[in-house]
Amino acid sequence: MLQSRGKIRPVAYGLALYMLLAALDCFGLGRAGSVLRFVALIPLALQLLEIRNMRLRVNGLLISHILFWLLALTSALYSVNQNRTVGSVMTLTMNYALILSLGTMQTYSETEVNFLKRALLWSSWLTVILMFFFSDVSEGGRLSLKLGAAEQDQNYIDGYFLYAFSYHCDTFRRRKKKRHLALSLILISVVLLTGSRGALLAYLITALLHIILLLKDTRRPVRNSITVCAVCVAALAVFDFVLERMPESVAVRFTWNYLAEKGTVGRVRIWKYLLEHFRQDPFPRMLFGHGYGTTVYVNRMNGLVAHNLYIDNLITLGVVGMILQLTMQGIVLRMQLRLKDWTIAGCYLGMIGMCMSLSLVAYKPMWNIVMMTAILAYQRPRNSGHTLDGGSSSAGTPGAAGSDPNPSGGGLSASR
Repeated sequence: MLQSRGKIRPVAYGLALYMLLAALDCFGLGRAGSVLRFVALIPLALQLLEIRNMRLRVNGLLISHILFWLLALTSALYSVNQNRTVGSVMTLTMNYALILSLGTMQTYSETEVNFLKRALLWSSWLTVILMFFFSDVSEGGRLSLKLGAAEQDQNYIDGYFLYAFSYHCDTFRRRKKKRHLALSLILISVVLLTGSRGALLAYLITALLHIILLLKDTRRPVRNSITVCAVCVAALAVFDFVLERMPESVAVRFTWNYLAEKGTVGRVRIWKYLLEHFRQDPFPRMLFGHGYGTTVYVNRMNGLVAHNLYIDNLITLGVVGMILQLTMQGIVLRMQLRLKDWTIAGCYLGMIGMCMSLSLVAYKPMWNIVMMTAILAYQRPRNSGHTLDGGSSSAGTPGAAGSDPNPSGGGLSASR
């Protein structure tokens, strides 16, 4: 049955709520898990109302994720710490259940897709607001998000509003509205206040994509070049303004002297240690790793994670796991390029940049972007019997009236 273009189903409302509250992922309820784990049950339960309209779509996205999940599950048999692996696989299973059932097995209307995009945007700004109301800067002066004993890591929290940054950059590129540039610069300022250099690099990667897209527009090459120069000058001015007014203990993290003296704050040492450990592993361990989620047990230097998603997967799931990880990300990027939704693509590229310095194994913002990519790809184009990714469904009639007529905009307003 075709969905009414103006109707939003309960499952979409439940999924929007889950996206909106993403920043609460760090707040746990004892052994029961995080608050967000219980919120995730809402859209999964509401999906039962749509079970007759669910479609199984078999393609690269589904196959690669299932293969990765099977490898992680199987690794519990040979893990150096089975309890740790089982717990990590349970978290992975919840994330995959959301992506594969709510993302790939549902078909959303254009109204619902725009509603979910708005939820991602609201979630970003809600995170920023919560950071200013609930933050403890007494230790080191870095902005974070803290409620009671629970706290989001300063290096991770920035990814929770990266979608908003990509959206405002993309909208400024297309519409040249100055308020979107101002909002982008505000978000960059928040990143600086957290003191995370890895996150700043991710934001610069996202900005670079939108700058390249702007310069590729041959209709007004001179005007676009001037705009890029003006934006760079404005960004540098904001950078200097914020650094002068933020705590010195945080501002120093962005100076050349600090970088020369501290470097990556021990990350390179961890990478070298783990890679040397990998080199000395027996061949089966090199292929299949030490068990999903067990890097902290393999890293006997300091008992920390790898601070690099790819090295983390290399240690825990071996060469096979790392290849599957790269394959999954490649498939998602390919889907985004075909969709030409540059807000989503810019956000995902930035998060891949974050993966270089963080072990984003169960990172909710990244999974939400993957799920949103699937939702966009599986909209049924007008006058077409196939989904945008070229895949097919196990049943004939999807449940959507049509796809976004202008997916490159990445906008959230029906009026666009």
